[in-house]
Amino acid sequence: MRDLDHRVAIAVVAGIGLVASYLVAIQDPVPSWELSLAEWINDAPGAVATALYPVMQFGTLGGPVLVAAAIAIFRRDWLLSAATVVVGLAAWFAAKGVKRLVERDRPATYLPEIVIREGDGTGLGYVSGHSAVAAATAVMAMAALPPRWRPVLAAVAFLVGIARVVHGVHLPADLVGGWSLGVLIALGALPIVDRIRSAGDHSPVERS
Repeated sequence: MRDLDHRVAIAVVAGIGLVASYLVAIQDPVPSWELSLAEWINDAPGAVATALYPVMQFGTLGGPVLVAAAIAIFRRDWLLSAATVVVGLAAWFAAKGVKRLVERDRPATYLPEIVIREGDGTGLGYVSGHSAVAAATAVMAMAALPPRWRPVLAAVAFLVGIARVVHGVHLPADLVGGWSLGVLIALGALPIVDRIRSAGDHSPVERS
């Protein structure tokens, strides 16, 4: 399996991002700088929101399924393919769990004038499930592709989060928390995949 460089350093940065975003998310009232940043991003033209909408779907449960299918078809790596689906689901449900623990509202509660381009803007915001799934899926895909593709995958995960603010359903700290959570889940899964693969490679061969 293609190992990701600097795995520990990435995990440390993601951990810092998760803690920092949580400390922002629990502040009451919401920091003015975060609201201003959300308004600035949300003020993007409608054409930008339309262009980002298909990219945003990478953060749904369909994202890891499609990536897993591509890994299975083009890399014939069935173990990594299955792990990608599991990691995507784990990120999605973990994000839902964090939402219930933190209970932070969506942007419309704090910014009545924000433009909501998807849904009704209700529910819980921290962390962004789309961002978590996108980041987790991107890391799993990075393990299957050459290093030159990693910036592209990181950019896609980044745009998924930005799209959520453009569509008026998340604040910036929600994105950082989601990205960080997704990265940590994927990085935690990769060593398990490595161990399973190693165990399979060293299993005794039955003699005829």
